[in-house]
Amino acid sequence: MKKIRSLRHKLTTIILSASLLTIGLFAVISQIRLRGSIRDNLDLQMQSGLDKADQCLNMVLDKYNSILYDLCTDDAAIHLVEQINRGQDDMSVNSSSLRRELSHICNRSNGIKGIIVETAEGKQIFYDSLSHSSIKSPWMDQVEIPRLEEREQYHWLEKPVILGNEEVYLFQISRRLVDYEDIHREIATAVILIDADRIRSAVESGPGVHVYLCDGDTIINAPDPEDQGKPVSFLYNSNALTGMALNELSGWTILRTQSLGPYHRTVAEQTAFQLTMALGTVAVLILIVHLTARPIIRSVDTVVHAMNRAETGDFKVQIPLDDTMSEEVRRIALGFNRMIGQIDLLLGRIRQALTDQKNAELSALEAQIDPHFLYNTLDTINWKAIEEEQYEISEMVGALADILRYAVRDAGAETTIRQEISWLDQYMLLQSARLGKKLEQDIRVADEAANCRIHKLLLQPFVENAIKHGLAKKRGACVIRISMEVTGEQLHITIEDNGRGMSREMLKRLNREGGEDGNHLGIANVRKRLKLYYSDEAGLYFESRPERYTRVHLFIPVRKENGHEDSDR
Repeated sequence: MKKIRSLRHKLTTIILSASLLTIGLFAVISQIRLRGSIRDNLDLQMQSGLDKADQCLNMVLDKYNSILYDLCTDDAAIHLVEQINRGQDDMSVNSSSLRRELSHICNRSNGIKGIIVETAEGKQIFYDSLSHSSIKSPWMDQVEIPRLEEREQYHWLEKPVILGNEEVYLFQISRRLVDYEDIHREIATAVILIDADRIRSAVESGPGVHVYLCDGDTIINAPDPEDQGKPVSFLYNSNALTGMALNELSGWTILRTQSLGPYHRTVAEQTAFQLTMALGTVAVLILIVHLTARPIIRSVDTVVHAMNRAETGDFKVQIPLDDTMSEEVRRIALGFNRMIGQIDLLLGRIRQALTDQKNAELSALEAQIDPHFLYNTLDTINWKAIEEEQYEISEMVGALADILRYAVRDAGAETTIRQEISWLDQYMLLQSARLGKKLEQDIRVADEAANCRIHKLLLQPFVENAIKHGLAKKRGACVIRISMEVTGEQLHITIEDNGRGMSREMLKRLNREGGEDGNHLGIANVRKRLKLYYSDEAGLYFESRPERYTRVHLFIPVRKENGHEDSDR
């Protein structure tokens, strides 16, 4: 059974549900907008950071590219290389002059760790800024001089230069020296070697942000040197936002990662704030509902208490009215008070009427003949008739006694079909004597109808009308046929006589609902009894042919015998 909740509980539940739904919807929308706004801001930061890193990288590369360009276009340097290529380098004068020039470039430019000039004849002149030597270097001979197809080329040294316990990562810019009288004739290749920390410091950003340079799928510059040489896929993870951009000057890819930790913290802080606000709002709403609804609920409780007292039979109870009641509760209270007053008045009248009725019944009983006296008297007459050998009179007196006993005991109660048919036998016996001729009976009861129950004396008015109006003046055999059968959920009873029938007008009057005739008042009473017993589930109609027959069809709901013998048997 569904539990019935109080008004206080319902109001609290409704307000709480509405509040949670509204606040929850607002929180969800706010979270979606917050996440979208932060993500857009992160995307803008990512693009701005990539653009900045690209610009810084271009500035660094342009700086060192300009230094290399100045060397490759310096007339003195080109002249020295030309002399060396022609073999005019007695006592290494020209080579020494070129080395001095290379050392000057390294010493006045921070970040340059070495310069190599390889002539067309394959001779290398260099200056190693790490060991401050132009004669001997532990790593210069490992530098690969590329064959240039373009003006300059950018290349990353995969392995670091090891000086004691220090590892120095380098990248190189290569450029050709050409004879300006014949620009297609290459006279040398110049390579400038730059400290990778210059690139790293130029492109790095703030905390939580890391910038990497990648050549294809390989990391060539990273904040942590140990990450260099690893594949790019190493950088992708769910806790960082990753973006990339191509540096047009070097052909390298700038890859920028930004930690999503601050983003998650911001979202978590906002969620906690909204949850705190939601709980605070709900608590305030519940308090407001409690304070607002308390007078209403108190008024309703007063009404309910009065109704409970009325249910126990206290019809003197009245609901006290006060100023805290709402208009609706006040109207209910006034209506209840008026209703209780009317009920108390009606109950007083009913009690008085019952008292008057009981007194009237007692008076009537005092004036009535005791039924036992009547039965005993009929029994005495019966024995007198037997003594005088008046057996027909004895049979009639016995039948009358059975009829009276059956009719008086529990009048209007239900009985079995068998008992009702037995009573009709006794009734028709007396009517035969009154009519002065024998009544032939043709009673047929289907097996399924024999166990049905019917109200007492329900069929008697129809048999009485058949004898009184149909067979009274008939010559010849007088026959009454009664048949009973079950049709669906109804018991179909037919009572037919072979008397003089009735006119069409009389038939219409009897079949009309509520129709009655002065000579057939019993039919109207039967209709009332059917309405009382079976509501609209019973049916009654007549059919007749003048000088042929009159037939009554009665339909009542099937009610089976409950397995106990009727008390009137």
